[in-house]
Amino acid sequence: MLARPAAHLTSAALRIGGLPQVRLDPPDPATAREFDRFTADNVDRSAHTTTVRPPGDLAVYLRWLAAHRDVLFHGTKQADLGELHTKRLTSDVTDFGAQQAVFASDDPIWAMYFALLRRGDTFGSTRNGSLAAVGTEPCRRRYFLSVNHGHEPALDPGWLYVLPRKGFRSERPWYGVLDTAHWVSEVAVRPMVRMAVGLEDFPLADAVGRHSRDESLARTLWNARR
Repeated sequence: MLARPAAHLTSAALRIGGLPQVRLDPPDPATAREFDRFTADNVDRSAHTTTVRPPGDLAVYLRWLAAHRDVLFHGTKQADLGELHTKRLTSDVTDFGAQQAVFASDDPIWAMYFALLRRGDTFGSTRNGSLAAVGTEPCRRRYFLSVNHGHEPALDPGWLYVLPRKGFRSERPWYGVLDTAHWVSEVAVRPMVRMAVGLEDFPLADAVGRHSRDESLARTLWNARR
């Protein structure tokens, strides 16, 4: 487990870096009980992939769900997935991200970005990440989200799938200290439920930047600062 001083130093470095966070008020006790009842009735007992809409604010519910159930999240434009397969249709610059696997995240906010990301004729690339010191709470995560210049709009409605965590493994922390919220399964996965996601549900809808093909990642990160 990461030593507390190292976690503090990593969190401080991310804070100084200025990347945006998503701070959401946790549900009050009555809302949390409503979330639990909804989840018990509609998620825990799901026998096949159904479409559900939880009560209240979607992002608040998803963070609650991530903390109270052993689940992961997968964002996509496809509304009819009964099973997620390991064939990867996009590329990634990291070895972990370039695997033939089912990809998911324990951070629902980051997964929402992939639900909303529009891949049309003008789409070239996206640079994105969800970073936090190992062992810190979700509200301390920092984000960078960017698509290539000329791709308008960057986002439109999509779908978020809730997956069982069993069978997935997480990416090793970068440099031993940075948690990337990135998980993979080498076998196909049957989702538990799916949820429609709109721009109004996404707390970072106004934080998606633009980059050019020859722009360095350092410049993209600098431009993402708040």
